[in-house]
Amino acid sequence: MGKTNRINGLPNTLIQQYFSTLFYYSKGYMADWIWNAAEEKQISEIKIDILKKTVEPVELEIKPITVYLDLLQETIRKELSANGFESDFIKSAKLQIVLPDKRKKLLNCESTLIDKNERIYKSKKYSEVAYDNKFKVFQFSVVEKIKNIFVN
Repeated sequence: MGKTNRINGLPNTLIQQYFSTLFYYSKGYMADWIWNAAEEKQISEIKIDILKKTVEPVELEIKPITVYLDLLQETIRKELSANGFESDFIKSAKLQIVLPDKRKKLLNCESTLIDKNERIYKSKKYSEVAYDNKFKVFQFSVVEKIKNIFVN
């Protein structure tokens, strides 16, 4: 088994990779998708479970936000293998994203990993700014359009 201090940087790597320009989907980067989706749904905190490929709140569990989670899982596996660990050594890997100031399009993110021995690996706090790339994430259903007509 490898030495755990060799994987201390893995939480930072996951954040940097997730918000990198390599993770572009259709209309924007991950920060753009998260920002626009959260703004539309009036959500200020998001949790992404990398291993389970889920997002909380569930309204933001959409393909553009989850599409690259397999690549993050692969990063975890490669890092563990390169450092002498079993591929399932990490049992929890999560990103916590907070949108503290909607005027600045700022996202604060931390990553937390937990291994089989219950050791916790935390990233430093990262701030990411969404580009000025405003696009509609959610299309209104016919029912929502009708509700909007009668409410307005």
